[in-house]
Amino acid sequence: IEIDDVNFTILSSQVRIYNAGVDINKYKEKIYFAIEKGGKITKKKVLQFIINLYTTDEQKEKGFGDKINTIEQYFHLDLKKDDDECKNEDLTETFWTVPKTEDEKQEVITVEEKKPIKEYFNTIIKAENNLSRVFKSYYNEKKNQKEEETDEDILGEIMKELCGEGEGVTVSIFIEYLKKLCTTATEGILETIKKRITLSDNIQKQAEDFISFLKQKIGIEEKKEEEKINPKPKVEEEGGCPCCDCWGKKKNQVENESSKEKPVKIYNNP
Repeated sequence: IEIDDVNFTILSSQVRIYNAGVDINKYKEKIYFAIEKGGKITKKKVLQFIINLYTTDEQKEKGFGDKINTIEQYFHLDLKKDDDECKNEDLTETFWTVPKTEDEKQEVITVEEKKPIKEYFNTIIKAENNLSRVFKSYYNEKKNQKEEETDEDILGEIMKELCGEGEGVTVSIFIEYLKKLCTTATEGILETIKKRITLSDNIQKQAEDFISFLKQKIGIEEKKEEEKINPKPKVEEEGGCPCCDCWGKKKNQVENESSKEKPVKIYNNP
């Protein structure tokens, strides 16, 4: 697999999501009203609306929580608290067409209309999962070739290659390189890709978001700040002896506990 295969996958994934979004444009006012319900458009309301598109049996299926997490990541809802208000700049434009008249406010989404709306979110899930597969494949190839390099080193190399190595490394340069690769890509598609990676105009924050995006797609967990500095605790705090064997067992116990998967929160129907 070549790096431009990864770039073209990014482009084609966003095109599929865009096309699925076009198919539900006529329902945007109904979507807005279904989510808004007389108050703000919040993360919790958006996720509840999406969850309600699926049947009870589908919600109980293994992996459904992962699908919701994928949608959260795509729209950057994972950065928000439940009651935080969503904004256009959060990549949530789909939910922001305000009804024009009181009559339109009374309209509800029919069972038949739910199908293309649900398919829009399924398209996001499929596209993001496919993108992860391609990124993981490319990353693993590099990892096998350069076993001595750290994850951060390899991610740095991938970032350079994504941007057209030798031209600098920023999200903006990456988008410009995509534009050169595919001259037919619309500004709307390219802007959405940029917003999918970062919502910031700050160069340093963009670099951090770029790395986080790659880690997310490859499946490398972000280290928490407190895990980056991991001094050996004092013996009296651990309640054990200072020998290597005891410390090793305690260290393994901590690592095992920290690696347990956190449960995914699924909101109950209101």
